[in-house]
Amino acid sequence: MKKRWFLPVSALLAGILLSACAAKPGGYVRKLPTDAEVAQYNASVEPEERIVCRRETPVGTNVPRRMCRYIRDIEETSRFHREQLKRALR
Repeated sequence: MKKRWFLPVSALLAGILLSACAAKPGGYVRKLPTDAEVAQYNASVEPEERIVCRRETPVGTNVPRRMCRYIRDIEETSRFHREQLKRALR
């Protein structure tokens, strides 16, 4: 008899979760750090672990967006693109 509440509660929770996911594309909203949060983080880590935020225009749109990336990721991506360009020009 105690399990009678399980079905209505689970149906209610499922409805809440479905409506929350329907309200947001993909069901997930990424929150970028503020400039103050980035500065505080960068002050406490090594130089290659620092974060850089800048406005970038993604391919296929003219609307710039604020993008935050680790310096090591930026360097790794640059290195990869240089290697691909060298390979294409051979």
